[in-house]
Amino acid sequence: MRASLVGIAALAAILAYCFQHARKAHATKGEVKEDLRRWESEGGNVPAVATPLPAPQMTYPGAGSEARH
Repeated sequence: MRASLVGIAALAAILAYCFQHARKAHATKGEVKEDLRRWESEGGNVPAVATPLPAPQMTYPGAGSEARH
């Protein structure tokens, strides 16, 4: 009889721990979502000034070049 009560108490403790851990994780997830929403509403990582992309530098060997492929 005592063994079954100890088992039930242990099971209840494990379930309570899991429940509390899940509540903390859920609360943290909500905080992260709120921070992300605030950050995106402020502009996120978009620069204030448009930054032009660099033009590609393509060089080809001339007709009299020593380069061979």
